[in-house]
Amino acid sequence: MPALNSYSLLTDLQTFLHERDVDADRLTAEPMVALMIDWFRLVPIDRLERAESADALIYRYGGWSEGCATGFRFSVLRRITEHRTGADTDWFAGITLLFEPSRYADLSPFDTVSSDWKSIEAFLHAIESSPAFKALAAATPMSVLLESGGLR
Repeated sequence: MPALNSYSLLTDLQTFLHERDVDADRLTAEPMVALMIDWFRLVPIDRLERAESADALIYRYGGWSEGCATGFRFSVLRRITEHRTGADTDWFAGITLLFEPSRYADLSPFDTVSSDWKSIEAFLHAIESSPAFKALAAATPMSVLLESGGLR
């Protein structure tokens, strides 16, 4: 089994989407959140070969700007943290929906982690009751990004 890294985690997400016959480019917020919750619940990530790890979902939204590009990001990411002597490594993979920013400029940036809630149902409720989810649940994004990365 390959070692855990950002590419293997992204591959796991892509495999899950393929098995569900999901075209990521057609996702809106509501089905995207449901897919990420299902991936978290149904697909354990167990490539850490005796290393202690933590598995969590991160929900975040807010405006961003890079050079002349701007957008409103709505993301659910899976974070696997490897706890190793001397350093932790966080591996991420998830889905980000990018929306036209001016419509959502009044929404303050926000993020929360599933481990901050007593159950995944409470985490899902936090997402569904957020102002961004209520505004974007059925809105069509400008683009959909499958993202991955790692941080030490």
